[in-house]
Amino acid sequence: MNEHSTLKPTRLLWLLASFFLVYLYSCQKDMSKLPNADNRVSEMARAAQSFKAKHESAEVVFDWYHYVANLQLRISPQPVYILLHRSFGYIGVALYEAVRPGIKHGESFSNLLYQMPQMPKIDEGKPYLWSASANAVLASLFQKYLTGLSDADKASIQQHEAATRQSLRQLAPEDVINRSEAFGRAVATAIYNWSTTDQFSLLSTTYQPSALPGSWVPTPPNFPSPTGGDLRYSRPFLSYSLKAVAPEMPVTYSSDPWSAFYQAAKDVYDIGKSLSAEQKAIANWWADAGGVGVGVPAPYHTIGIVTQVLENHHADLEQAAEVYAKTGIAMKDGPINTFRSKYLYNLLRPVTYIRQQIDPTWLPYLTTPPYPEYPSGLMGVIGPVTQVLIREFGDKPFTDDSYAWRGLPARHYSSLSKMAEEAALSRVYAGIHYRWTQYASIDFGRQMGNVIADLDLKNPHVKN
Repeated sequence: MNEHSTLKPTRLLWLLASFFLVYLYSCQKDMSKLPNADNRVSEMARAAQSFKAKHESAEVVFDWYHYVANLQLRISPQPVYILLHRSFGYIGVALYEAVRPGIKHGESFSNLLYQMPQMPKIDEGKPYLWSASANAVLASLFQKYLTGLSDADKASIQQHEAATRQSLRQLAPEDVINRSEAFGRAVATAIYNWSTTDQFSLLSTTYQPSALPGSWVPTPPNFPSPTGGDLRYSRPFLSYSLKAVAPEMPVTYSSDPWSAFYQAAKDVYDIGKSLSAEQKAIANWWADAGGVGVGVPAPYHTIGIVTQVLENHHADLEQAAEVYAKTGIAMKDGPINTFRSKYLYNLLRPVTYIRQQIDPTWLPYLTTPPYPEYPSGLMGVIGPVTQVLIREFGDKPFTDDSYAWRGLPARHYSSLSKMAEEAALSRVYAGIHYRWTQYASIDFGRQMGNVIADLDLKNPHVKN
């Protein structure tokens, strides 16, 4: 991850070039009528006023997502990942709404998401630069949603916004920039105000311990109290997520040494007793919480994957905004559905079963999180996010270099689905999930990802 205090010169040149090329195409000029070098920038600035988001580069947005990941890379204590999953859900939806009027037939999420209010309106007939709107909405919401920001961090965000604004001034007149930024900030305010009413809570005030065989209990070494039990009562983005639960567990609890459940626990135990270097590397790669300077704070690993896929496919501003919004919906609703299911099935963790039935001294490679086993929390996010990306771009090869900053080699996958499968298995290697849990969780995540991917953001009756 690199420092990003402003748009890199090469990126700015790319922006200018892209605006210029679209301008030439839209005006259908022949080569004999090309503007001379002295007038070229002013010509581009005038042309940019009428561009749609599809004609604008997404580099401003990519730059912001790289910047905030780097800003929080060494934050201490590390952020609560489920809280930031929620935050980036709202940020993604806000980004889309801030550029939506520049999307042909763009449908507002106000008409698609559960209890979402109507969004601010633009001044019809007046030009906007959607990159400026995106710059303003992201700067505003990152300051509101990011956790653990120091005064220096907040000043840095403001400086990044100002530097980006300075770069964008070469693409549009000052009044267009001001109007676009005002719209972006209005969207940010509307989204943030809406988010304060979603009853989000990571407490477990409604959890009642159970004495039934196979029920979850706090786990070693510290036996922390349960968290996340009240998350199921948080308002979701999707109506689907009001009641969605994982399917019945494919393996029934049993203490019988010949049972499928015992064998599943024995599988985790055997793997944990002889972990290979590669299995440890995979477990660590997807843990994302190894401490300052060790792990990528969640959810920045997931967001980094989304950003890299978008960059690999040279997504424009329109496509990037749509994908950040849909993957953001997955990041917020995925944990809601997952934790509703966790506390419904209330299944004990492998470490508990193994210490009861196989080896009383055994501990997993990574510390077990303080909530029930089934389904997988990681796959509740990675699963639907990956499926959204697959539906948008296809199940193509992918290289994840999220730990390049630590000097670790990138991991290469023959497809995005293979990447998700490795993420699932990482929790088996870590000793915190049964193998069958992970494969069932992949299916549950895929189902939710398809629901999100099916959201139709193009309404031919919308005039924009």
